[in-house]
Amino acid sequence: MKKRYLAVSALLGWLLLVIVLMIISGYVNTEVYFVLGLIGLMVIAILITPIYSRPRYTRRLLLIRMLGAALFVALFLEQFLVGLPAISIPWLQAYIPLEQVIIVATSLMGVVCVFAGAIVLNSSRGISSRTLQEALNAGQAPDCRGLSRESLTYYLPPEHDGEAVRQFVPESTGVSWTGRADVISIGGRPVKGHLQVPSGMQLFELLKRSYSLRLPVREEAVLTAIQEVCEDVLEVADRVIPARREGYILVELQNYRLLSICTELKQDFPVCCRVHPCPICSLIACMLAEGLGLTCTLEHVHVEPEVKSITLYFVFIP
Repeated sequence: MKKRYLAVSALLGWLLLVIVLMIISGYVNTEVYFVLGLIGLMVIAILITPIYSRPRYTRRLLLIRMLGAALFVALFLEQFLVGLPAISIPWLQAYIPLEQVIIVATSLMGVVCVFAGAIVLNSSRGISSRTLQEALNAGQAPDCRGLSRESLTYYLPPEHDGEAVRQFVPESTGVSWTGRADVISIGGRPVKGHLQVPSGMQLFELLKRSYSLRLPVREEAVLTAIQEVCEDVLEVADRVIPARREGYILVELQNYRLLSICTELKQDFPVCCRVHPCPICSLIACMLAEGLGLTCTLEHVHVEPEVKSITLYFVFIP
C-alpha cells in the first residue's frame, strides 16, 4: 500500500480518536479539535514527504500546511481580541460577540483544512500515465535473440558536472552497429564498443526537471532516493527494497505494476534485460552510476510473475 494511503488512514484515525475522547470527557471544543487535527496533519505530512524528490501531492499538501499554519497563528492572536462589538442575528433574536464569531469561523476553517489534506492525499496520483508511457516508449529494445548470453553493458558515471550517464555496449555482445567504435577503460583494461543513451535517460531527466530529484553521494542515501522515486513519484511498485550485499547491490520491486513490459522475449532471453533493459531498470542503473560516481552493470534480473515482483542485481567496477 502506498504511503499516502496509509497517511490518509492514520489522519482519519487520529481525528476520530480525538473526537471520541472529547465526547467521552464531555469537553467538545472546535479550537482544540482544530489544533490537534493540524498537529496530526503536520506530523503525518513530514513523515511521508520524500527527502530527495517532490511528488505532486507533496506540493499541494504544502499549500494546505501553510494555510493551516496561518490559521493556527490567527487562532492564537484571536485570544487577545477583546471589546469587539456584538453582531445581531435577527432569526435567532440574539447578539453574538464578534470575537466569538471570528474564533468559531477560524476553527471551522481549520477543520476543513485538515480534511482537505486527507482529500489531497487520497485523490492525488504520481506521474501521469501518459507521461510515463511516453518515457517507456523511448526505450523500445531491438531483437535480443542474437545476443551472447554472457553479454553485459556498462553505465558510465558523468565525467564532469552537467554531463549525463552513458551506456557502453561492448562489441562482444554481438549488437550490430554502424559508425566508429569507442574504446573505454573498464576495470583497468581497454574495451572496444559503442556509447549510447540509456533507455531510462528521458525519465531520469524528467524527474530532475519536474520532480526536483537530487541525488546524494552516500550509498545508503542513494538507495533511499531510488526507493522514493519508485514508490512515491512513479508509483510503479508497492514496496521497493534496495540493499547492499556482498559484492553487489540488489533492488527488489514488490507488486511491480509494469511487469507486462518484462515480455516473454526477455524472460526467454535474460540477456535482453542486461543489454537492453526497460526504462525503469535503466533509470535505476543511471541513478546508481551518477549518485555513487562508479561504473555499474546490471548483471541479472530475476522475475517472479506469481508475486509480480522483480529483483535487479547491480555490480560495480572500480
